Amino acid sequence: MKKKPNAFTVNTLSQAEVIILEAKKYKIKPILHFKNYLLKGFGSDFILTFQKILKSKFGNSSFKIFVDCGFDSSLSIRMATKKNTVLLNPSFNIVDCRHLKNVNLKFKKLYFRKKNENRRQSN
Repeated sequence: MKKKPNAFTVNTLSQAEVIILEAKKYKIKPILHFKNYLLKGFGSDFILTFQKILKSKFGNSSFKIFVDCGFDSSLSIRMATKKNTVLLNPSFNIVDCRHLKNVNLKFKKLYFRKKNENRRQSN
């Protein structure tokens, strides 16, 4: 059975950069998760500007963005009109990285454990 991918909750640009750089070491494409209150407070243009800055630094295919719109359907429609591809009800685990000082340890725990689980299943 295939494992669910992980989404990493971020608040700042520096947190997102650290997560993308760390994910490159493990050869994965991270999903950056933004909470509902960021979108309501700063607006949809904040997320799109955030995405443009990260694309200019890391390229187009080095990360994905997931924005939690909650139960606000007008906010969902506004985000869907700004972006062509929309994923509804995605299936992944959310890892809160907003208050972590050492993201490297979190990645080691998440992805080293999966390697060990795969070894146990094959025996």
